[in-house]
Amino acid sequence: MSRGGRGGGGIGCEMLTGAGSAAGLDLCVHVVRRDYGAAVANAVARRLVIQPHRDGGQAQFIEAPVTGDPTDDRIASSMQWALEHLDEPLTVDRLARQARMSQRTYLRHFTRCTGTSPMRWVLAQRIQASLPLLESTDASIERIAKTVGFDTAVTYRHHFGRSMRTSPTAYRRAFHTREAR
Repeated sequence: MSRGGRGGGGIGCEMLTGAGSAAGLDLCVHVVRRDYGAAVANAVARRLVIQPHRDGGQAQFIEAPVTGDPTDDRIASSMQWALEHLDEPLTVDRLARQARMSQRTYLRHFTRCTGTSPMRWVLAQRIQASLPLLESTDASIERIAKTVGFDTAVTYRHHFGRSMRTSPTAYRRAFHTREAR
């Protein structure tokens, strides 16, 4: 997504562009965020099954749907449980116990269902959970890091930067909602 400059013979206008289908969806969510706020944009993104924000250099992350066999239901349940406990220490052992599986079986089934490892998934969920806090609150980066389950702000900044290709502060500067200001 890129912004064009002012144009139209002195008439103020903003041109937003996006290349490709995913970029078009990103652009739509951006416009919704700008016009209606982060909460509405996040709801639209969830409905479209896309991230609320994705920098141009970042690969899109979409959770693989969990299939319907009984083993997968245990994986889905453990994922839901993890989402409700992101602020707590989460380990493969804890998730496996939640799913009533051995660690090895859990790892195998989780990877088959999602295409990623449990801890990478947890990291991604923690980053995603931090976005609305950056967008709509004035909480410190340290407070947000703790709220979404990172031990330190340094660890949070590191993982946020790797995932989002920007810092939490730069993200907040770009997407902090008018209502929160």
